[in-house]
Amino acid sequence: MTGLSWAEMGSFVVLCLLLAATPGVNLTVVLRCARQGGQRAAIAATIGLTLGKVFWAVGSILGLAALLATSRVAYDVLRLAGAAYLIWQGVQALRSIRRVVLHPCDGVVPELSAFGGFRRGVIGDLLNPKVGIFYTTAFPQFIGPDDAVVPAATALLVVHAAVLMTWYPGMSYLLSRAGRRLRRPGLSAVLDGVMGCALISLGIRLAVIPL
Repeated sequence: MTGLSWAEMGSFVVLCLLLAATPGVNLTVVLRCARQGGQRAAIAATIGLTLGKVFWAVGSILGLAALLATSRVAYDVLRLAGAAYLIWQGVQALRSIRRVVLHPCDGVVPELSAFGGFRRGVIGDLLNPKVGIFYTTAFPQFIGPDDAVVPAATALLVVHAAVLMTWYPGMSYLLSRAGRRLRRPGLSAVLDGVMGCALISLGIRLAVIPL
């Protein structure tokens, strides 16, 4: 038994939904994967970022995530690495605009494999120190002093994973249903520009605003 009440679980589900619905790194990465590789790449990206959260959840139990909350150096190193990765992804998106402009007759966004989407999800999540801070600060709020820590944390992680695997694929499904319309050269360039600017701005924000 985890010892968690239905009220605690319900509150945690609401929190996870709010975090998932808030525009940010995860949503941007998943939607970009959906546009470049379809539903399979988007689901793979969601699995990747969920696996990253498993790492952070285990880390919070072992005290690794807590280290980020107390060590400014450790936090800053991971934060800047994550910011650099997001900016690099944004630059890659902006560079794809040039390919569309130079080769408008192609009209197709380069196919992204499921493994490519998975890799983006994992790396993006592991290099996001705010995920570690979330697991350090959120878990204690929902685990009481009399609860078994490992079963309770595992239950919360499963709930969080279920929310992610429902929300992000659902959002990407709506995007992938648009299909070829989103792969037209003009619209493709616009979307790449929006995604690229969003990723770069998120990277800069992560670099200059620690918490």
